[in-house]
Amino acid sequence: MNESKGNDRNNVGIANGAFGNVLSPSSIEEMISVVKSAKRIHVGGARTKTGLWNLQEADQSDFPLTQLSTSSLRGIVTYDPQEFVVTVYAGTPVTEVCEMLAKENQYLPFDPLLTQRGATIGGTVASNASGPGRFRFGGIRDFLLGVRFLDGYGNDIRGGGQVVKNAAGFDYPKLMVGSCGKLGVVYELTFKVFPRPESFTSIITTFENLPDALSAVNQIATSPMDVEALDVVPVSSATNSFALAIRIGGLRDAMDARIDRIRSTWTESEVLRDEEDELYWSKVTNFSWAPAEWSVLKVPTSPADITWLDQSLPNSSLRRYSVGGNVAWIASERFSESPASSWPVQCFLAGSQTGTTNIAPVGAFGRALKRAIDPTNKFV
Repeated sequence: MNESKGNDRNNVGIANGAFGNVLSPSSIEEMISVVKSAKRIHVGGARTKTGLWNLQEADQSDFPLTQLSTSSLRGIVTYDPQEFVVTVYAGTPVTEVCEMLAKENQYLPFDPLLTQRGATIGGTVASNASGPGRFRFGGIRDFLLGVRFLDGYGNDIRGGGQVVKNAAGFDYPKLMVGSCGKLGVVYELTFKVFPRPESFTSIITTFENLPDALSAVNQIATSPMDVEALDVVPVSSATNSFALAIRIGGLRDAMDARIDRIRSTWTESEVLRDEEDELYWSKVTNFSWAPAEWSVLKVPTSPADITWLDQSLPNSSLRRYSVGGNVAWIASERFSESPASSWPVQCFLAGSQTGTTNIAPVGAFGRALKRAIDPTNKFV
């Protein structure tokens, strides 16, 4: 078991943020004090998801806005490799968690996003930042066992636990996934982890058009093949061709036979092994395929709707259809170049347009949940 605690500073850290001063408590006691004294709070981590800041509503209240960062509350609380469970503070960089798990040949299969930009584990949960690996094993909701968070009154609330089978109490862990800090200050999280496959390989095959690529996606998704990730991406707008990226993981000795099985159906394929495979998917999860100054939008979709969605996009946009066609990532130079208004678009990265954000509609259930957990509407 490994244990560590957050920094032992006596005072709340203050840093300059894009929207003013940001308080960064380094202890639970400091954080409780900030929450109790503040009238309105915006919670953030390393602030790597620029499109999710959404602070325009700060101008719609007479109360000052307190920006609170969890980035100083970092470290591993407990880790038991034999039980495949780890508990970490919210401000811990995802890279630190992954490096520690790798020493025990374990990992987080949902492929956390933006790790190279310094994403924290708390921000990953708050933004529901699951990557391509969600295709096989599920997203963050399927791995988060427990949370501890502060409500608007500064009460310390625990939800879930440190075991896989835990049905006691309200299901706060799942509610906090994608909450963007609007339900409370999550400061501690417990995950179940998986054994890391001995080897990873990706097979990249090209199709002349999108319908053919989507047909292959359906064929693979309904087959008995164990596929870690399944993404579709345009190759060339001039030819309308699309590439299908198929990632598999497992025992190194069995990898060649599995590759041959896939290539027997799609013979014209490129094979990426180990380091090449890691580099390819690292570029995917860190959005290196999109220019840094562009906005990146997240659109929930389905394989049946992708053709229509793709046709509705401007030719200048870049896109990637991930998780077997259930999530569309769309990069655009101008934020206004988004899909039709009927799609629940979420701006994940705002690029150079930091002040322009667009959060998917919350809906009646979300509004009722907000009133129940944060009745004073302190968290914005």
